[in-house]
Amino acid sequence: MTLCSGGKLLAQQAITVSVGAAERATIYDHVAAVGTLIAQEEIRVNALIEGKEVREILVEVGAVVSKGQPLAILDVAEASFALDRNTVQLSRAAAAVAQEQSRVDVAAVNEREARKVVERSRSLVGRGVVSQQLLDEHENAFSRVKSLLELAHQSLMLAEADRKLIERERADIALTIERSTVRATEAGRVLSRNARIGAMTSSLGAPLFILAKDGLIEMEANVSEASFVRLEEGMVAEMSVAGEHETIQGRVRLSAAQIDPFTRMGTVRLALDQRHALVPGAFVHGSIEVARRSNVTVPATAVRIQNGEASVFVVENDRAILRPVILGSPAGAAIEVLSGVKEGEIVVTKSGSFLKTDERILTVPTSGLKAGELSSLKAEESVAR
Repeated sequence: MTLCSGGKLLAQQAITVSVGAAERATIYDHVAAVGTLIAQEEIRVNALIEGKEVREILVEVGAVVSKGQPLAILDVAEASFALDRNTVQLSRAAAAVAQEQSRVDVAAVNEREARKVVERSRSLVGRGVVSQQLLDEHENAFSRVKSLLELAHQSLMLAEADRKLIERERADIALTIERSTVRATEAGRVLSRNARIGAMTSSLGAPLFILAKDGLIEMEANVSEASFVRLEEGMVAEMSVAGEHETIQGRVRLSAAQIDPFTRMGTVRLALDQRHALVPGAFVHGSIEVARRSNVTVPATAVRIQNGEASVFVVENDRAILRPVILGSPAGAAIEVLSGVKEGEIVVTKSGSFLKTDERILTVPTSGLKAGELSSLKAEESVAR
């Protein structure tokens, strides 16, 4: 080994290393999320009448339907027969009402005539023109006519009540026929079809159809307890879906009210960009951004881990000085340094594993460090020496 007059190593024998600068960058904290695509809101479409046979199915799985659109047709033969019978009954009831109305009209005419006779007899009985016996006969006749008129009114009321009852029955039959057409209660996409031709409807069975309301598909994810408490609605997410080459942007839409006490996991729902082909049931994974901050970073290759402790070689006066550091979150090819290195300091990025602290080095800047910055640094060190 050749020594100079001062007893120091010649520069030609110094170890050559690559160096880079500690830079300030934006650090993003993410929470990993794994889950499945589901409908944002599932709409279950059931038959509104039981015990009816499914006669026709009008839509299939995957179809996009509008609100009120027919999905299936049930058997209406019995209801159609009941409607025809009701039509006859309603005609009879209308005829009965008309007949009773005519009786009322006749009784009203007789009542008016009897009233006039009684009033005239009462005015003449005082003059002796009409006897008391004749007045009594007229009054009795008037009473009978009044009773007949009252009876006619009651008969008319009964006839009208019968007609209203038949009209109400007709409305019920018409409603049954209307409900025999199973319709979409909301607009959306058909996710599943349990309706089968020939099957009987029942409230105890599975819904005939399940729709995704408005066709909106989102992600349901489970995250760890520690990560769940950091999540808030509106946080940005980036997800990867099986079959999609591009990542899908999303946001936290809803968080569960509690953590599962058995799995120690929390459930969150993420609204996703609907411009992509999202299929319910597909596997989804990605991350949710929970925080961002500005801090000092160094290249990840500059960090040494020994015995569980992190350190970095910092260049000082053409020497590599080993400093312990506290690391934060990764930032791409770099890593956050919470303490130990300041912004702008030059660190060894490569060949650091062969160095010892306070060893003399020759520095070669990496692409992240400009030659001018390194020359300026060396000039400052020369002045310091």
